[in-house]
Amino acid sequence: MEIIKEYQFIISTLIIILGWFINNELNRRHEITKKRLNYRLEMLHSFLPVFISMSSSLNPFKEDKNLNKKIIEARINFQLYGLKDEIDLFHKLIDSIEINNIPDTNIHFKRLTELVRERLRQELKIPNASLY
Repeated sequence: MEIIKEYQFIISTLIIILGWFINNELNRRHEITKKRLNYRLEMLHSFLPVFISMSSSLNPFKEDKNLNKKIIEARINFQLYGLKDEIDLFHKLIDSIEINNIPDTNIHFKRLTELVRERLRQELKIPNASLY
């Protein structure tokens, strides 16, 4: 009878220790996920000033003197925290702006805007607007 009590004690102690390790691992993963989400949202939100400036006028570079700074800040955030397709599309947008190719700039800007909107909704777990 004494051996059974010892085994019960050992097994219950092992269960407690195992539960403690599992809990720590799950908490660590949760914290990493929260941090990653914060950086991703910062990256996606950094595109909003660019979007507002570029969509509010016909010639945004002449009307908004800070547009280059906004693009640089968004580009840095995209480089640091963006996914490959986001980075590639942002580079295409920048390249078309640099060579003053207005039709391509409009195409890339529209695609990037749609991608950012889609990713923001994904990251925040908001249903698609088409569902409304």
